[in-house]
Amino acid sequence: MPSHPEASDANSLEPTIGEQFRLEEFKRGLEKMDDVKQLREIATLLAKQALVIQPASIRYLAKEAARNLASAPAGNWLEIAENLKSHLLDQ
Repeated sequence: MPSHPEASDANSLEPTIGEQFRLEEFKRGLEKMDDVKQLREIATLLAKQALVIQPASIRYLAKEAARNLASAPAGNWLEIAENLKSHLLDQ
């Protein structure tokens, strides 16, 4: 899989420079707003993203990852597990 051009491979949870830059641009845009209705609309959209869409996306990706791990032929896993078991019990 190709690596992200802004992210380091050491810590994939760390925000990239581009993400931090977009956050600062967003914060500057909020500071310029003086309409309360616009701020409420933005807050509502961000709440939906954080409380509804993001958890659902994480659940979906976790299920996909589990499905990908489980899709390997069972015979291979059983053989590997047996080899590991016999190796560990011999020592």
